[in-house]
Amino acid sequence: MAAYPNLPARYSKGTLKLRRRLRLPDGTDVRVTVIPVAAASKRRKATRRRYLHPNRTLPWANLKQLSGIVSLGGDALADSEALYDSD
Repeated sequence: MAAYPNLPARYSKGTLKLRRRLRLPDGTDVRVTVIPVAAASKRRKATRRRYLHPNRTLPWANLKQLSGIVSLGGDALADSEALYDSD
């Protein structure tokens, strides 16, 4: 019969819940030794990532219009003058 040393488990609401299944037939007697794990090694609950800037969907026509503002391989000085100078 297989031995299972150091099985991770969680104690919750009066019961021990094993993190993985054991290959033992139902009704098998077992001996359990409980050693609490230090509180520092607890896993933190996964939090939802917050984006730096809010995201929203845009129609493709808006993206097509924005892509025409800057041309690839062009003159950066001429592009910035065209965008920011009102002359």
